Amino acid sequence: DQHGSRFIQQKLESATVPEKMMVFKEIYPHALPLMTDVFGNYVIQKFFEHGTLEQKRLLGEALVGHVLTLSLQMYGCRVVQKAVEVIPPEQQAQLVSELQGHVMKCIKDQNGNHVIQKVIEQVPAPYTQFIVDTFVN
Repeated sequence: DQHGSRFIQQKLESATVPEKMMVFKEIYPHALPLMTDVFGNYVIQKFFEHGTLEQKRLLGEALVGHVLTLSLQMYGCRVVQKAVEVIPPEQQAQLVSELQGHVMKCIKDQNGNHVIQKVIEQVPAPYTQFIVDTFVN
């Protein structure tokens, strides 16, 4: 619920690594549904901001195969944007590749267009050439 979500978000900002690990162990099995939840998406975003490198990597892996669906969803698109801000370029490349062939669909979508903008801002150019190519062709 909203209060639980806010409580976890606030605690994550100053939590120790063992405390983060304890919370992560509980939320990780539910990461995908939390990403599209009105309150849960904020907890996932906080883990992308304040989690350990391993936690960020694992959450990035949880996005694999779901990037397009999440990008077109009101809360999921925020999680994808946050992920793209903080994960390493190799993982960015893997996630962004899922948008190939769907650029126009994303751009025309009220949520997806924000993801495309974030990708252009954050992801190294070689991995985003397909976005440029969409407009050239």
